[in-house]
Amino acid sequence: MRVLIIGASGFIGTHLIAAAARQGMEVVALSRSGLCPTGAVKAYAWSFGQPVPDQACDGVSCVVYLAHDFAGEEGARRTFEATLALASQLQAAGIERQIFFSSYSAGTHAASFYGQTKYALEQALAVYQGLIIVRPGLVLGNGGIYGRIRNWAQRLSVLPLPGGGRGKVPVIEIEKLCRLTLQLVSGEASITEANLFEHELKSLRELVLEVAAEAGHQPLILPVSATLLISILALAARLHIPLPVNADNLAGFIGNQSAGHISSLTMDGCL
Repeated sequence: MRVLIIGASGFIGTHLIAAAARQGMEVVALSRSGLCPTGAVKAYAWSFGQPVPDQACDGVSCVVYLAHDFAGEEGARRTFEATLALASQLQAAGIERQIFFSSYSAGTHAASFYGQTKYALEQALAVYQGLIIVRPGLVLGNGGIYGRIRNWAQRLSVLPLPGGGRGKVPVIEIEKLCRLTLQLVSGEASITEANLFEHELKSLRELVLEVAAEAGHQPLILPVSATLLISILALAARLHIPLPVNADNLAGFIGNQSAGHISSLTMDGCL
């Protein structure tokens, strides 16, 4: 089968393309660069506000939405409007199986621009039959937020964590996320929502100490007020200081402590 992946150049996208190719699927990749990732058969340059090129839809039976614009309120607006336009265009093109990557952060509890935008899109996309909402947890692997956290945890001697890192985080390994997503792509699982994360949540403290230990490192955990840390992260962003997370990420993490999402996985890790 042929799959269209929108936002194909990111951490999840590149792994998903490789996993799909191993299963014999043909992948058409859309990204801002237009470069062809390993495993894709075709690639096109695309950015928010543009329609999908007609030729990119040829023979496609499923589309996966991974793209998101992280430029604050304006980026949230672009993401919302463009994603709805794409869903309409692709359904009109006859692609009924659509998989939208939302987030554990999406819901009435959402405290970040990211989570609020994802939740608004979930509600707006609910009118499309054949569309599946995917809510992954923190994706463990060699990229994304987790990859940035790993890099800093293995380098710093002192790690400031909100509340000492006691807050719980839903997690899933990148390869497992790809395997489960491809089950949805192929129609093996007949569902409309999939919360893809392990049943056992991990504390932020556990996660950073585990990745630090991989490098033989043992940092000191410094408990910090979440409000203070959000202010520090906001200041760092204004000063263009690169950090593994930003104020919106942390606001989302705090909000997620009251999330009610339940894993869709069986106890043996299947859908």
